[in-house]
Amino acid sequence: MKLTSDLLDSAEVTFGSITDILNLKADNAKRTAVELDGSAHANRRKAMIARTTIDAVENANERYFEGDDLLPINYLALGLAKARSVGMVSYFDRRDRRIYKATGFLVSPDLLLTNHHVFPAADLADFQGKFEDCVVQFGFEFGLDGKPQEPVVFDLDPQAFFYTFEGLDLAVVAVKALDRSGSIKLSAQGYLVLNGEVGKAGESEFASVIQHAEGKEKQVALRDNEILKYRASDTMLFYKSDTELGSSGSPVFNDDWQVIALHSAGVAKKNAAGQYLDEDDNIIPVVNGTVDGTRIVWECNRGFRVSSLVKHLRDDAPAAVRQSRFIQPLFGPGYSDARDLAFLSLPRPELAVVVPAEKVSDVAAFAAPVAAPERRVINIHIAVDGAGAVSAARVPARVELEFEKKYEDEMDFSACDGYQQDFMSGVRIPMPVPNDDLREMLAFRIDRPSSYLLKYHHYSTIHHAVRRVPVVSAINVTGKRRYPELSGRNDKWFRDNRIDYDVQLDDAWYRYSGFDKGHLSRREDAEWGESMGKALLAADMTCAYTNAVPQVPGLNRAKYGYHGLWGKLEDKLLEQGVALEPGKANRICLFAGPIFDSQDRPFKGVQVALSFYKVVVWFDATGALRTTCFVLDQKRLVGDIEFEALHFDEVFHSKQKSLQLIEEKTGLKFAAVMHDCDTFDGDETTDGEEVLERIVADPPGASRRSGSLPPEPLSTPSSFRHPND
Repeated sequence: MKLTSDLLDSAEVTFGSITDILNLKADNAKRTAVELDGSAHANRRKAMIARTTIDAVENANERYFEGDDLLPINYLALGLAKARSVGMVSYFDRRDRRIYKATGFLVSPDLLLTNHHVFPAADLADFQGKFEDCVVQFGFEFGLDGKPQEPVVFDLDPQAFFYTFEGLDLAVVAVKALDRSGSIKLSAQGYLVLNGEVGKAGESEFASVIQHAEGKEKQVALRDNEILKYRASDTMLFYKSDTELGSSGSPVFNDDWQVIALHSAGVAKKNAAGQYLDEDDNIIPVVNGTVDGTRIVWECNRGFRVSSLVKHLRDDAPAAVRQSRFIQPLFGPGYSDARDLAFLSLPRPELAVVVPAEKVSDVAAFAAPVAAPERRVINIHIAVDGAGAVSAARVPARVELEFEKKYEDEMDFSACDGYQQDFMSGVRIPMPVPNDDLREMLAFRIDRPSSYLLKYHHYSTIHHAVRRVPVVSAINVTGKRRYPELSGRNDKWFRDNRIDYDVQLDDAWYRYSGFDKGHLSRREDAEWGESMGKALLAADMTCAYTNAVPQVPGLNRAKYGYHGLWGKLEDKLLEQGVALEPGKANRICLFAGPIFDSQDRPFKGVQVALSFYKVVVWFDATGALRTTCFVLDQKRLVGDIEFEALHFDEVFHSKQKSLQLIEEKTGLKFAAVMHDCDTFDGDETTDGEEVLERIVADPPGASRRSGSLPPEPLSTPSSFRHPND
């Protein structure tokens, strides 16, 4: 492969000569990590380690701060898994009629990253004019038995997506979804996440490079590879490693197998006159601005930092590139190498086998009618022959979908009374009404084309057909009629057959997304009724996709130990109704939903909202009706949160807001009586528990009404009518 002299000279200008390298190595050995990197970067490095390390945090910190060489045994297994995403790129160059080889690696389920100097083309037409038979081979390596493995070959697909940028020596190109045999999916290889944050490496730390040096079987330069120069303001980092021609486009990793750089070129050996030398000190001529890369001796290597690549693709690339459906997933909330989400990018070979039609056995038994299936068994058999080729016979995914669809098709909602507007002791709190613009985006019912209201037990929702999530979920909540026996849960999620299935997210969307299905109307809030059976039915019915929004695990899962404002709000306000009058019922009406922003980034074709609102109508201990509103933001949970160390309200930023602001943000109109008793006083300076305690104690500006709290037993008003009902 020919390398431009400009590319080589830029490395030397940025870094220096071999003398500089030797001096730097000696100087680095005398200094601590904090002295080398500075306290600010050392703190960023420490935070990054806590979020991503594959070892105990204290062990990983010891490696960084004290230079400990011990690594956890899972380092080897994870490195092998990451290596599946690295392949050998080869192509025929029309210009000099030669086949060239390099390295590339998958950075998403569709995209391969390599160097600009591998594919120095200005656009698709230029690419097609210069190169042909462009492929990437995965698994071109030696197996555990010491024998060469059979590689899996995928065609590059520049017609779908191709972009290069010489300034960072990057090229991004799409890859066909199936290999050349048509039997293996690209997802079998996984992908390597490009984490755009600073803090993944420091000077004198070690790096590893997985590569196809000289077009040979896959190899790794493992840790004997000191990072010599790294500055937060630089676009490059320099490291000492064994690389050869063909290593271009390799990923450079830190000790936690995060990608820290795209290997490019480096500082080449030169004589005193500035001429390039080979290993025998013979001069390598520069011909038409290029140098024969097969003869270069590398004194030091250079890679372009991942943070620089991500910033360019996100902020500086042409608009058509930034907005491409191929590039957008790189900035989605599920695209993360944090420990909690890293599994999303790992190879999934068991899900990546395409079965020829003639090998699919009779699966009619799996589609047999069942009343309410709790589980289903699907047999999968995968055989690996001596050459490593994978074949399989499995039940096709459509059977599993048909199984679920039958269950959903048979669901009956006729007995569902939905949210009740007269629940608050005669004070009418109706469902909010969408404005005209929002109404155009709603999912209308198949059985009643003029209606968009979906009623369940104790709650109702309105669904957005484009975003495929609810606009609002409204629920009646009581502190009475709860059953401790129902503390366990077995969520079985379903789509609502009253609206088109295609406008609802489903398990296939959530699977491997990194998102949880976040209840808007909580299961616990619906878990009440005249009998335990009815309470259980109401709770189970909250597991509708029309009541769920994608939520980052740190927000949604109780197992993380977060018990902050979002989870406490209902319980805290419910307590007020019984504080002074034992035996009286405590009730609230709750409205929750996402706040859509036109800048929300798409994930799997759906723009995902990262902010939510919650509006609670409640009685205080004196019987005063009050409305309290919050906007909660999970943006800080996406990719930069140390889940294990922070408390809920430090992670999940919350602010009390006015009901008027909620209306402006959502396109929903709430009842006037709710505005009259809004507890918001214009102060947004206090967060979390302090806000809640202030509201409970004495909310400024709250309107009050006389009267006592509603008595038991609970009634079921029959007069509820929504404008759309």
